[in-house]
Amino acid sequence: MISQDVVDVARAERETLRWIILSALWYARPYGTSEHVLLRTAHDIPLRVTSDMVRNALHYLKGRGLVAVSENQPMWHAEITAEGEDVVDYRADAPAGVARPPKW
Repeated sequence: MISQDVVDVARAERETLRWIILSALWYARPYGTSEHVLLRTAHDIPLRVTSDMVRNALHYLKGRGLVAVSENQPMWHAEITAEGEDVVDYRADAPAGVARPPKW
């Protein structure tokens, strides 16, 4: 087996989780939603993720300016930014690390 044929499942799940979070926050506009709702959404896909993985994904997306996160409370709250909306609406390129499906 050639090493290029090996699928990195953890990476694929991490990148898919980022896309699911962006999509969920797009639907949660204009108020955003809590990390608990994002975790439940990921479980409904189903992705095997924890709340720490959701927080890591939110931190990643925040670093690329795609979401705004309120971290100074026990349960984080996130909203999609204008740049994040452009990625979800296919008006901007998806950054590396976000598994956006191809446009139909």
